[in-house]
Amino acid sequence: MAATLTSVTRELDDAFMNTFYEIRSESIDNILEATILTLALKEYGCFKSYMGGTYGWTSRARYGQKTTQRFQEGSTVTQEIQPAVTFPHLDWRYWCVDINRSLIDDAKNSGPYQIKSYIAERMEMARDALVQDLETYLFQWGAYYSAPKQINGLYDICAPYAAISTSGSGSSSDSQASGTSNGNLNRTNDWWKNWIMRDGATEAIATRVAGPTTEPHTLNLVTDLEHLYNCISANMESPNFIITKQAIYETYQEEARDKLQMVRTAFNKKAFDLGFESCTFKGATFTYSAKITSNYIIMLNMNHIDFNYHPNVWYEMTPWKDQANQFDRVSYIVCMSPGLATGQPRRHGICLYTA
Repeated sequence: MAATLTSVTRELDDAFMNTFYEIRSESIDNILEATILTLALKEYGCFKSYMGGTYGWTSRARYGQKTTQRFQEGSTVTQEIQPAVTFPHLDWRYWCVDINRSLIDDAKNSGPYQIKSYIAERMEMARDALVQDLETYLFQWGAYYSAPKQINGLYDICAPYAAISTSGSGSSSDSQASGTSNGNLNRTNDWWKNWIMRDGATEAIATRVAGPTTEPHTLNLVTDLEHLYNCISANMESPNFIITKQAIYETYQEEARDKLQMVRTAFNKKAFDLGFESCTFKGATFTYSAKITSNYIIMLNMNHIDFNYHPNVWYEMTPWKDQANQFDRVSYIVCMSPGLATGQPRRHGICLYTA
């Protein structure tokens, strides 16, 4: 008996769905291992399954500070009543990519061999879109577009000295000293600031200013890196991932060529095996991305970065829908996450050179 249009459509529905769930885990790995930043987030355990709730990320931040009192016989002592903690939080954000089919394409690809290549082609297009857009989002910030907002990115957890202007329809990024994009807490609070280093700055440890850069970076990069690294570390917990633009990365390779650390950490080895270029600075992975075009150097402690995702809405495929008055059908691969967040901004820092 010849296959009918209805049976072919149903067969392809089932084939798409079955294939999707057969390759889903591998596809997620491929997406997260496609760029150096998502690979780092994956390998350092930043991706975390987070089941439901009003907010996609919450934390506890200690901001009250006590002081001791000296006393002697007959002294009157006072008490300081201060709030001990506050609760930063981020809303869920959503994004998707569509998979399209038409009656004509279904009919042309109804044979057993054609079905496989037909499905693979469309899955690959969807995967590539997710890879490219996820990388773009992570090197921007949540308010880059007005609505709907995208997931939070690097400049939400590690804000520069001056806000970065958007080319989208949204608003500029936070600056290090103002804005609430990381957890809806105001960066005017010194305890909720990341470190910065820039040309002309005056060192102020209390407000997380590491001081001035020594221009140009082509001559003084290593010295500045060491100072920012030490300010962030405070001789306690150090950054373990540094990312910058290609030109600065190459400057570091050239300036430190004689003493370049060729030690392969577990992450560096994984990155090398996947074809990514990296070296180390004081044990931290040092790498670059084409998505950074300004003279930024971003130092991160990956132990204090979260990328929560909803396990029921993370690279999931929706049922097929018929388009009204058309012979097309569409399904969506959907994702749900607030993006990058940190409960310890002081563990991260950003440096900007003017030259």
